Amino acid sequence: MPAPDEFDTLVVGAGIVGLTTALLCAEAGLTVAVLTAEPVGGGSTGRSIGVVSQLHGTAYSRMRSETAARNAAAYRAMNADGFAWLLAFCERVHVPVRRFDALLVAEDPATAQRIDDEHLAARRAGLGVEKVRGLDLPFSTFGGLRLPDQAVVEPGALLDALARAAVGAGVELLQGERMVGASVVRSGVSTVETTIGTRRARRIVLATGTPVLDRGLYLLKTQPLRILATAGSTSGAGAPQVVTVTGSRGSHTIAPAADGVAVTGGAHPVGVGGPESRRAAALEGWAAEHVPGFERTRTWSGQDYRPYNPIGFVGWLPRGAGRVRLASGFDGWGLTNGAGAAIRLTAELLGQREPAWARTIGRRNTRPASFGLGATADAQAAARRVLSVVRLAPADRRLLAEGGGVVHRVGDAVVATSRVGGTVRSVSGTCTRFGGAPTWNDLEHSWDCPVCGSRFAPDGGVLEGGARTPLATLPTDPADWGVAPPAGRPATAIN
Repeated sequence: MPAPDEFDTLVVGAGIVGLTTALLCAEAGLTVAVLTAEPVGGGSTGRSIGVVSQLHGTAYSRMRSETAARNAAAYRAMNADGFAWLLAFCERVHVPVRRFDALLVAEDPATAQRIDDEHLAARRAGLGVEKVRGLDLPFSTFGGLRLPDQAVVEPGALLDALARAAVGAGVELLQGERMVGASVVRSGVSTVETTIGTRRARRIVLATGTPVLDRGLYLLKTQPLRILATAGSTSGAGAPQVVTVTGSRGSHTIAPAADGVAVTGGAHPVGVGGPESRRAAALEGWAAEHVPGFERTRTWSGQDYRPYNPIGFVGWLPRGAGRVRLASGFDGWGLTNGAGAAIRLTAELLGQREPAWARTIGRRNTRPASFGLGATADAQAAARRVLSVVRLAPADRRLLAEGGGVVHRVGDAVVATSRVGGTVRSVSGTCTRFGGAPTWNDLEHSWDCPVCGSRFAPDGGVLEGGARTPLATLPTDPADWGVAPPAGRPATAIN
């Protein structure tokens, strides 16, 4: 029997994977705690558009070239189980679910072949997609697939329900507490260090998107992505279908939302490729072209991780003494993948027989094509650690606009300075995880590391990603940046 201050299982992360795993384990009689740095709903799951679908863009055609057919079939079975569990849970606790057919369509002739490739690959994996033509959509298409009877939920409502059910089953929910380290032992009780103190558990589940313990080289096995989303009203008759559009401008998904319709797209490596506001404007423009009468009400972004192996990672964390498990690499399709991952993790934690698909995926091999993708992306990420940092003249500093940020050199130090809400803040310009030089995200007002995908607030606090410690704060004189310091507070110059 665990002591009152320790748990059978400590789950780190309160998204779909973490809360589902915690609920299933608690219902089976384990003592469980969920540790989360942000409130429930503040992470990747809460920032999704709530599509619960087994049609994952062109995932199966990629798997066909990079992994064995049995692994694609296992991926299909995993997501089928996750899909079924999620819908059954929503029915049990009365979370509203709207059912729609899911569509995958080509936006231009150049990408029409992808539809045929995905049809063949998905059917071989056992997914019941059907080819369709003459779709009643408000834009031209060049071939499409349909998977009937998929779903959309409001992600905040789903997470709130999961959290309530977990707490009702005995889970202790520890919000506002970030994991910063762990001392893991092969037998007995391990210690997890947090921003509040320490927690003790016999087993640990890392459900944080990317493992916060740098073991197993998952930084080299996945690519952190920002995914843009916009929502708004529409003049179109009736609710739209769930439509994933592939074309020369990338992949986009349109789905019903509480305020009309939501659109995602613009997936890109974290901290790479110019201002986020420019990407947001491009997504809003695409939505206006494809959704009749689209009037934007909000735009935001979320983060996920694309595995270089085409199937995400679920199971043991290497060098975790057999006591640490993880789930990562769902490539924007985290609801069904995440619920499936929780089913697998729970079976392992309870010592139950794993589903057949879990055993298959757990023994999969990666083909050279995936290694090539990973090696190329890792080389690009490593190159981003090298940054030519400018020295700003006094006149240059006064050009920093509200909502802006700049990385510059002061003496021998690399400094990141931002101006948000009239407040100028300077922090270290070197990521605390692997030393990358962060770039300013003008949409979310954050410092984003293009090497590891960690994100930091203007004051240096960790927002998400694998970083466990904040960027060091540095003194600055607001007057140097054309901003008067608050009354009664003297400024300290950094140079």
